[in-house]
Amino acid sequence: MLRHLLPLAFLPIGLPMHAQSGPVYHWALDESNGVTAAPVAGASTGVLQNGVVWDPDGGHHQGAARFDGVDDRILLGPCDLLNGGTAITLSCWVKPDFVTGMERTLMAKSAAGGELTWSVSFVQASALRFRLRTGGTVTELTTPPSSLFGGQWYHLVAAYDGAQMRLYTNGALMAATSATGAIGIAPQQNAALGATSSGSAPFSGWIDDVRIYDRALSDTEIITLLFETLTTATAESPTFNADGGPWRQAFLIDPTGRVLHEPALLRSGTSLPPHTLTAGVYTLCLVGDQGRTVRRFVVP
Repeated sequence: MLRHLLPLAFLPIGLPMHAQSGPVYHWALDESNGVTAAPVAGASTGVLQNGVVWDPDGGHHQGAARFDGVDDRILLGPCDLLNGGTAITLSCWVKPDFVTGMERTLMAKSAAGGELTWSVSFVQASALRFRLRTGGTVTELTTPPSSLFGGQWYHLVAAYDGAQMRLYTNGALMAATSATGAIGIAPQQNAALGATSSGSAPFSGWIDDVRIYDRALSDTEIITLLFETLTTATAESPTFNADGGPWRQAFLIDPTGRVLHEPALLRSGTSLPPHTLTAGVYTLCLVGDQGRTVRRFVVP
């Protein structure tokens, strides 16, 4: 049901960020040749298996790794976290060739016996699934089918803070569920990109800029990752004076993760865009020379 937007107060969900720890593991995947993926953070080099192809100009952030959906993958080493298993965030950019009913693994960590400690994958054509083993129990968080299409880049984040699992697409919270317990470690088992470490549930498409954190990122930090490569300061850009500004750019993220450019929101006192939106939770990202701020509002 469509609702015409009335003036609503923005609900701030983030303040200017304080210094936080970066990823424990990070692979830019910007190589142009060779069979290894150099780590940006952490000491775990990725090893390409069964014909993963580098695409130096085809990534979201410069280059990316190209997977054929048959049997190739990148083995990352154990990638265990030494934080007592209390939290994790998995972040990556992906561009699928297509979305189908079968499971397509993006990131996965194997446990003893071939079971999974954690994984992020496409399932049910246009849905996402986050699996996590905590305290010996596996919890599966699956989003409803959504507007995910082949040939487009998406920023995907799966986070666990010791009490809740969350899944995000392009900064929009798509699903959440309760979970508790410590994440196990399996030093003899590999994490992998593009499939499980054994090659099952392979993904067809591109994967770029993969990060693993030993903490749960906040909503604001996830939005910052989404817009990390955005240029915010140019001599030609007009300056606007909205609350907390000046802001140079404004982006509205709808409940399905679509990013909409909304320059009208930059004016001081502006309520919401003068058009209709479906009911749901929306995220507003305001970008200025000093950084970004994130605000969330609800269309009833």
